[in-house]
Amino acid sequence: MNVRMIRGMSAFGPVLASVLVLGAAGACGADGDASGDAAMPFDAAAQLDGPGPDDAADDDAGASGDSNTASDDGGVPPPDAGTDPPARGVVHVVLFTHIEDNTPAGMLGSAMSRTAYTRLRARLVEMAELAARYGLPWVLQPDWRFLEAALLYEDAATTADTGGRNLFVHLRDELGVAIDPHSHENGGYNYTDVAYLLERLGVGGSTVIGGHIWDPALPQFQQWDRFRAPVAGERYPEASWRGDILIGAGTPMHVNDPLASGVWRPRDRDRFFDDDPAGNVVAVGAWTRNLEGVRELVALHEDGTVAPEQLLTASWNIGPSTLTSPTGLADVEAQVLLPLAALRDEGAVVVTDFTTLVDTWRRDYGARSSLYRPL
Repeated sequence: MNVRMIRGMSAFGPVLASVLVLGAAGACGADGDASGDAAMPFDAAAQLDGPGPDDAADDDAGASGDSNTASDDGGVPPPDAGTDPPARGVVHVVLFTHIEDNTPAGMLGSAMSRTAYTRLRARLVEMAELAARYGLPWVLQPDWRFLEAALLYEDAATTADTGGRNLFVHLRDELGVAIDPHSHENGGYNYTDVAYLLERLGVGGSTVIGGHIWDPALPQFQQWDRFRAPVAGERYPEASWRGDILIGAGTPMHVNDPLASGVWRPRDRDRFFDDDPAGNVVAVGAWTRNLEGVRELVALHEDGTVAPEQLLTASWNIGPSTLTSPTGLADVEAQVLLPLAALRDEGAVVVTDFTTLVDTWRRDYGARSSLYRPL
């Protein structure tokens, strides 16, 4: 029996996560065919999907360990005194990519699967390099299948162009990419399993829950409130993990996602948009999931609708189908990175990752609820 302790970051500061590994587990889960992400024309308003469950399938990771808050009873430590909020309102933006549980296409271990994996792998490196050139953080949130594929395919030949490092270590350590778990909790894998796979790949530590169905009235509701305490894995039941930063608050196929910006602590599953100062799970609003929505939030600060001390947030998904399309990276650069860099240089936005965003909310905004929902 091996007991390992890993140090990570939670919404409430540093945590020590314990990982109990009772026995050896295989690298691969259930094999099967799955269709890959087909390339399609890029549209900044439609193709860059928001967080939560993505169309194809219906957070460094706090890998297979539970992530405890600093308080003994599981509640939230007192807010940091922090510094004064900025005199000018600043919108905090997160760009991320979800890799769904049907990627790579083909049976794991097959030539088709390996080819699909290496093709997307190359584009992920290019995307990270492109974002780094603009000094803009970018977040990768993969589901289980891509991670099991990495355990199979990240061999000496594959890693030759990343200095002998696997894809995820290279993205994090060389290009500054934050890596969080993402899970539709299908195929016998849940969020804890994904966090565990990230740890096995050397990039554990995040406590971000990278998308979820928020509405308890829906049959697909993912019971976000179970993360008040550590959750055991399904594929890897020896693993335990507790996420504490919710992103997405989506609906199936994103047909009726709530419009919300800011950071708050949901009171319970039936009062998701009520802030509970004693809550130990934080939620981050996605807003409209596109660049135009960011401009709307900037305008809310500038015209005084929202006070500068109220932290507003926006985030959206740059899907793999965009990254692998013939003009995808050029379109991302022209339609997303260039205008965001301009807004950043004007002081109107900060581009960040989810963990850093919540740290900023605690430190500079006193951990006060900043939820904004239009009337």
